[in-house]
Amino acid sequence: MLFSRLWMALLAVVACLALGTASLMRQTYLHDRASDTGALVANDRRVLEQLLRREARTRLDDLTPVSANPELVTLMSAIHTRANDSATTIGQGITARLRALNTELGPLRGDILFAVDPRGIVVGRAGLGEGDVGQFLGGHALIASALAGNTRDDVWEISGNAYRMAARPVISQGRYYVGAIVHGMIINRAFAETISRAVPGASLLFFGGDGVYAGVTPAPEAGLPVPPPSELLAEIARTARERDDWRARGATEAVPLPDDRGVAVFGALPGLAGASGAGFALARGVPTIASNFLFKAKGEELARVPWGIFGGLAALAVLLGLGIGWLEYDSKKRSLAAALKALTKPGTDRLDPLALSGFARELAVTANEGLDEVVKREVTRAGGRLRNSSELESLLSMPTPEPRMTGVPANVKRAMSADDEQRHWREVHAQFGEKRRACSEPEVSWEVFTQTLQRSKDQLMNRVACRGVTFTATVKDGRATLRAAPLR
Repeated sequence: MLFSRLWMALLAVVACLALGTASLMRQTYLHDRASDTGALVANDRRVLEQLLRREARTRLDDLTPVSANPELVTLMSAIHTRANDSATTIGQGITARLRALNTELGPLRGDILFAVDPRGIVVGRAGLGEGDVGQFLGGHALIASALAGNTRDDVWEISGNAYRMAARPVISQGRYYVGAIVHGMIINRAFAETISRAVPGASLLFFGGDGVYAGVTPAPEAGLPVPPPSELLAEIARTARERDDWRARGATEAVPLPDDRGVAVFGALPGLAGASGAGFALARGVPTIASNFLFKAKGEELARVPWGIFGGLAALAVLLGLGIGWLEYDSKKRSLAAALKALTKPGTDRLDPLALSGFARELAVTANEGLDEVVKREVTRAGGRLRNSSELESLLSMPTPEPRMTGVPANVKRAMSADDEQRHWREVHAQFGEKRRACSEPEVSWEVFTQTLQRSKDQLMNRVACRGVTFTATVKDGRATLRAAPLR
């Protein structure tokens, strides 16, 4: 059954290869999609950074009417000549004017809006800490730059919240710098939702050194990967800040999220907030294939499979398997059945294993052993005695030894050739088999027969000077026997 075993092994290998190929395709797909998602979120980070810069520049332009308001400029010019920095001396006029101007900004209304004089002293404040004046803030780079006549943006962290700050100088008569205004908008969920529209499908998080400023997770859309929750980004934000690429350039490469939830990138916020470890995170889910994806195939997907080709290959494999099965099993079974049927013919009482092959040969040997046991049992039951092949030497009749000649006469005939001897032994074997069958005795195999004759020949030729030994099959006392005679 060699080919049958190979066929089954081949089928097992093919099945394992098919499963392995499906698994490899799935893993390759997941790896490629993870790489693609990493490249996508890296691009999202660049888009977000550009958007934040553009938003800051636009807000600086929108603050121009505030810094150039005539009433505010007049108040700032007058306050410049004050005697001291007390709240009474500074007065409440600038704070009231800032409150009104802030309201007029509409959607750009700042959560904090304050003015500083040329020395950097707060002289008016609306929104957060309204009316709180007199502090020195001139040491901040944002304010120092504005007092020098420049426009600048920054991100400040105030009381655990991040504010997008913008500052413009206040100019009197087109040539005198009489102070600056500073406008700030808090980074909250509304701001995060607005920014996230530029990167649809991505989760967004703004975080600080000690907590989260704001985050948004978009709703899952049909056919698209599930966005990772912003809470998950908050959990690994601290780890991201410890990476070498963050320390080197304030941004990270693509970072795989736990449990294959997606891929994220992290970036530092500009300004003072970024210096304290504040930043933002963007993440997207990775397209996946379930391990049981074959069982979830839809009708239109099944329709695209070339079933005709696969069916033809399967039919060819079935035919090949049937052919091998017939060659290895059915044909040998038929040969064995024919050999067993031949036992009913006269003169045939054993199977010829050499005429069979494979498992049929093994069964033939086993059947012959069984037949021998049956014959032995029947002879014993009939009162006879069955001899086995090991008793063959006792059936040989050896001649009386003669004195061995010390010389070789010149007229001694040539010794019997090996071919003549083999031909003679086969004739004797056939005759001996007939005699044993006539005596209801089992046949002796050719191997045992020749071994016995060879030993008898060697023994006789060592005792008698002759050129060979001949054997004759006879029956004596109801038993088949052999008689050996020297060939002179």
